[in-house]
Amino acid sequence: MAAEQYLLVGILIIGAGLAKFAEEYRFPYPLILIISGIVLGQLFPQQQIIESIPLEFIAQLTLAAVLFYAGLTLNIKELRLSLRSVLALATLGVFLTSIIAGFTIQFFVAEIGLAAFLIGAILSPTDPAALFSVLETGDIRVKRKLFSILEGEAVFNDATSVVLVLTVFEPLVVTVLQQEPAFILLEFVLSLGLGVLVGFGVAYGVGWLLHFTGEDTNIAILTAATPIVAYGIGELVSLILEGVNLPGVHPGAMVCVFTGIFMANAKKIGLEILPQKSMRGVMKNVSFAFEIVVFILLGFTLNVGFIATSPGTVISGIIVALLVIFVARPVSVFLVTSPDRNMGVRDRFFLSWAGVKGVASAALAAIAVSIITEHQVVGFEGLTNNISSIVFIVLMISLALQGLTTPILAQRLGLTEEVDLAEEIAAHRNATRHALLQLVDMFTEGKIPHDLYRLMKSELEEEIYSLEDELRRLVADKRAREQELEIRETVLTHKLTFLQTEYEAGRLSEPAFEDERRELEAEIEDVMMRLKLVREGKNV
Repeated sequence: MAAEQYLLVGILIIGAGLAKFAEEYRFPYPLILIISGIVLGQLFPQQQIIESIPLEFIAQLTLAAVLFYAGLTLNIKELRLSLRSVLALATLGVFLTSIIAGFTIQFFVAEIGLAAFLIGAILSPTDPAALFSVLETGDIRVKRKLFSILEGEAVFNDATSVVLVLTVFEPLVVTVLQQEPAFILLEFVLSLGLGVLVGFGVAYGVGWLLHFTGEDTNIAILTAATPIVAYGIGELVSLILEGVNLPGVHPGAMVCVFTGIFMANAKKIGLEILPQKSMRGVMKNVSFAFEIVVFILLGFTLNVGFIATSPGTVISGIIVALLVIFVARPVSVFLVTSPDRNMGVRDRFFLSWAGVKGVASAALAAIAVSIITEHQVVGFEGLTNNISSIVFIVLMISLALQGLTTPILAQRLGLTEEVDLAEEIAAHRNATRHALLQLVDMFTEGKIPHDLYRLMKSELEEEIYSLEDELRRLVADKRAREQELEIRETVLTHKLTFLQTEYEAGRLSEPAFEDERRELEAEIEDVMMRLKLVREGKNV
């Protein structure tokens, strides 16, 4: 391995630390990862490293891992609440966003030509992973239906966007890949349909292997390998169909999604229940590692010199970002959700604003640039620089503008549900205590062996201790916050009393007293409101 390739290891270590830092300060972690990538790009011999790292392959692996994990964690019961809206947003919504964004880009960046629609398709998927991390660290819970729509849309529209980019819009730029419209439609439908069928087969095969092996280590290895196998088989099918004059069929992304969905619902496809917790734990770490690499490489491979000497591209990127955020996304959301009578204007506005761009767009940009470069499209250097630059600018603006403000918007629109962490932890602790008592009864009745009893008893007691420790911390934090607000209220009240005394003694004019009184009373009311919320167990 070339020395510069060890940079990938450093990227993972640095990226994990930066992501943790971003989580602590409720900041969308992709932003800081991309910026760190730009810094690294200026410190190392960029071109030499880029040539030695298979960017397209890494981007494909990232999509495979992220899509499989999304399917694996999709809550089918919650999805039923909003299935129609999710499917509409993931199909018609993605297409509308691509077309609207494409025309917008073509209008403002005329020289880019039909590649405008390719960029529009790259920017069509939403990726609320960073948004959800900000919501979670801020203890903000969006209403159940809205959360299920965002989660379901993120699962399906990423896969739809991959198919749309590779089958429909990439051929607009790479002429050797062009097909007749009828063939394009057939290839698009085949990509979706084969994704379901092959996904079922992969889920069934891997599920059988998981039960056959059974050991924790084997489960971890097989789970981590599943998205690579799923994507690989999907692309193998693509190569086979290319031999019968159907080069635009790319079911790999859909295979990953449906493999995850079928494995998460193994019993419904004739398999025994799979170890969901273990599989999700493994894939959470795997997909996060790939995200770190892709975001940092996005910044690392960015042609900063091109951006610095192309103010027109920068201006165009900013305009495109604003129009994608304020026009393309809202228009598509309002149109495709209009049949849902139970969804109000506030709900639609929030869904429009929560369409944060992220890892899917970054990975798709890398794949599209690699394909254009591979086929040596006329003027490919300028074209790839434009694509990378515009996608970079849109991602940065979307992550900063939408990622940071969506939690605030959810609260302002009244679309959040109250979170009482203390109550949830107490309920979890009580359930674990009940399970421990049941275990003791089973051992007393001779239903379980002594060694197993000792092991499980130790695990449950450790869990109870951990939950009680967390509960004590929450109660202490609540009491400290309550005490702080009580003292603030006392201090402000004393200030107001003193001013009242000064005014009555004639040492303070009426206008000055009234101004100070109004300001202090407003502060006291604010503190009292916060104190009331803290005492009710609500986050402030």
